[in-house]
Amino acid sequence: MQRPLLALAIIAAASPACAWENVDGGSMTRPVETNSNVEALYVHCLDGPALDLYAKDGAPVLPADGSGQADYFYKPGAVRAEVDGKFFPLVAAGSDIAVVLFSEGTAAQNYMAPVDTALFDAMFVGRMLTISLDITPAAAADGSPLETFVRFDLQGAGPFINNAIDPCS
Repeated sequence: MQRPLLALAIIAAASPACAWENVDGGSMTRPVETNSNVEALYVHCLDGPALDLYAKDGAPVLPADGSGQADYFYKPGAVRAEVDGKFFPLVAAGSDIAVVLFSEGTAAQNYMAPVDTALFDAMFVGRMLTISLDITPAAAADGSPLETFVRFDLQGAGPFINNAIDPCS
């Protein structure tokens, strides 16, 4: 699942003032707030609509201070998306350069199911996307184990998200 180097260069050079932009057949944005090493979210079409998190230096998603271990892969309950108070359980898988997010599936599916289109529908009209992960033993402010987070502004993202996932239909 490697993307062209040009796309990575665009992600690295993207202006933080630009919330969303079309990149390499998909759309990407940078976090507006995080306590992680995530630098970008990429929405695109793979075998259906897909979400990728890109961390600094191609590393797995970790807290900003580098603590913890990336043992959240293929574990139900370790990753969650929230759009304006609505929650979507996710599962993370790794690739060479990104953390790829799936909806929670069954054990027979290695807990990976295609991303629920309801998440994209919520992102299309929502205001804020928060992706939370359980990486360290610490608890989040809400008492959940999902202490590491990254937030993305969804204001005006609808056309970009539509552009990114439209080829999937």
